[in-house]
Amino acid sequence: MNLNEELEKLNQMILKMADTVQEHYRRGMDIYQNYDKDKQYEMIDDSIIDHQEREIEEECLNILVRERPYAGDLRRVSGILKLVADLEAIGDYGEDVMNFSLKLQNVERHKIPQIDEMVEVVLKMVNDCIFSYVKQDTNLANEVIKKDDIVDEMYANTVEYLIEANRTRKVSSAFAIYTTLVIKYMERAADRAVNVAEWVVYIKSGFHKDKKIF
Repeated sequence: MNLNEELEKLNQMILKMADTVQEHYRRGMDIYQNYDKDKQYEMIDDSIIDHQEREIEEECLNILVRERPYAGDLRRVSGILKLVADLEAIGDYGEDVMNFSLKLQNVERHKIPQIDEMVEVVLKMVNDCIFSYVKQDTNLANEVIKKDDIVDEMYANTVEYLIEANRTRKVSSAFAIYTTLVIKYMERAADRAVNVAEWVVYIKSGFHKDKKIF
């Protein structure tokens, strides 16, 4: 197997892991938004993503040792080594969102429109950061990066809303606490999507956060 074939194999492994990460994260979000007390939810198995991450890391290290890649190929392998950790974390956050959403099962729930909006923005960021890698699209990667400030503002505004809603007894303390944790892990997922996008830019250009590496 030559270097190009090994890199293509690595690419397919990334796509498989990305599909699993998206599935886990969307499941966590769906349980928060559409919880059904009469439905039995299957817990997310985080070990699948952990195993995929380890396989990709091993393949990257094998390529570095066997092929001694340089220039663009070296950036690609080293960038993948970095971004898989961020993909794995997004999958973890999906599990966290699911766990805290299930803690709301015996709590009176309230529809908060700004959270639904935040969910859509974060899900799109996760999808787009992966798609930017697939297409090696730095323009799309930069669009993901720009959305980080939007999510941060949504998070801060929603926390303030929950504090005031709890103070005025519109929502219970349990609802405010668990919902705050849910949106915190959403905000963290957005941060990780930005990281992935930044590594895509690095793979294509050699620049990471405006700093030339090689």
